[in-house]
Amino acid sequence: MSTHAADTHEPNRELPVEELMRRARPLPPHEEMIIDDISEDEGAAFLAAVKS
Repeated sequence: MSTHAADTHEPNRELPVEELMRRARPLPPHEEMIIDDISEDEGAAFLAAVKS
């Protein structure tokens, strides 16, 4: 088995926390995020997909 040393020439692509916070967008109000026109089976399938 062989291992490779980390490539130190690769630039860091992780943004600083301050930049991430600057780019963040607020969530819409709870009332706008409710999906009320789907069946119970569709809702269960949606939750299962979100949890996976």
